[in-house]
Amino acid sequence: MATKQQNLRRQPQAHANKTLVQKQGVKLPDYLVDDLRAAVAIYETEDQPGLIQMNYVRGILWNFGFWRLTSKDFEKELISHDIDTKRTSLEWNEVLNIVTKRYYSGGREQEIKDTFKIFDRRDRGTTTVAEIKAALQSKLEVPVTENEVNEMFEMAGLDPSNPISLNDFMNVMKSF
Repeated sequence: MATKQQNLRRQPQAHANKTLVQKQGVKLPDYLVDDLRAAVAIYETEDQPGLIQMNYVRGILWNFGFWRLTSKDFEKELISHDIDTKRTSLEWNEVLNIVTKRYYSGGREQEIKDTFKIFDRRDRGTTTVAEIKAALQSKLEVPVTENEVNEMFEMAGLDPSNPISLNDFMNVMKSF
């Protein structure tokens, strides 16, 4: 029986085929594909690599920004991908297509908005470099300097000494 470590290294078998989304020229960023691959590898069975039980698919999607999906929304998501809601499992390509489509149809923007809320704890609609630095230092194991945060906003053409709005923040994050 394969260990979880071996499963993490193994690529889901169905990944070899081009997905519908990739054929259309839209591709998930590599770091997200790698994360999704690792999540699938944890739940796929050795006798059926690349096949994920439906109850695990919901858990995987939850971790990829689908945490607002109700059961009804989950069914609608499956139907929108021409997937029978009575199936008990999905293939790697199907999961990848669902995540990719959601990412490019507003998922990325929602992720940026949710991130902004971490920095704008008082819900004022703006944040500062100091607040971003403080939040990053509390969440990351690597120290972040105010100078590094300043540089990020300067590279995006913003004056880091001014308050940073959600729109400014979204433009900065989309530029990377």
